[in-house]
Amino acid sequence: MQNIRTKNLLCTVAALLLFISAPAAGLPLVDIEGAVGGWQAWPSGGMAYQGDDLDLKDDLDYDDETCFTARLKIGMPMAIPNIYLMATPLEFEKNTTRTEGFTFGGKAFENETNFSSRLTMDHYDIGIFYDLPLLKTFSLHRLNLEAGLNARIIDAQAVIEQDAEGERIYAKKSETIPVPMIYLGAGIYPVERFGLEVELRGISYSDYELLSLIGRLKAKAFGPMFISGGYRYDSYDIKEDDLEIDVDFSGPFLETGLNF
Repeated sequence: MQNIRTKNLLCTVAALLLFISAPAAGLPLVDIEGAVGGWQAWPSGGMAYQGDDLDLKDDLDYDDETCFTARLKIGMPMAIPNIYLMATPLEFEKNTTRTEGFTFGGKAFENETNFSSRLTMDHYDIGIFYDLPLLKTFSLHRLNLEAGLNARIIDAQAVIEQDAEGERIYAKKSETIPVPMIYLGAGIYPVERFGLEVELRGISYSDYELLSLIGRLKAKAFGPMFISGGYRYDSYDIKEDDLEIDVDFSGPFLETGLNF
């Protein structure tokens, strides 16, 4: 299920990147950077929905998952905000048992009986930002700072089901949550072919605390092509209706892309 879902999303995002970047690449003073890759995300934390807190590792037995990522960055002429788009589908699924019974979605699940669970945390970022062109100029394009706003749209779904003595117990909760965030970015390029980039997205208000950190080492391969890798950390503390999600996802990533 996850492979089909990821392939469909890959095709959709790739087509979108081509659709947006192809005409923009021919415009003067417009810079395009697009990349696709994979993120090995380790889960930690827990969730609850009308019942007990369930730990992702201890109770649901989730392991790390390698998820597809895609991003598109469009640098516009001065006075026009730059655009940053990013897609990160995340899904964890496991069949396991628990020594103690628990409640989820108002349903009682039995102990020592196999149950399946699935947590989906797809998120999509839409950002606008400005950089400091004078800093680029005076540093001979060795330094760059960016600041702006980011909207993260979280498509969250939690499902648990169990067959106990011929009775099917099933609970599901879905939420689509748009969250405004600030965006800060920095780049250091000591030599022409290598660079270090850092991105921060975050917000803390009301029932939402989100933090996303990305550190990226980038190297030019040939022509407009580059390869990069680094580490990503995403933290969520969300209370939406009766759904509570307090989870972290972290791990290394690799990507390849074009910059022209």
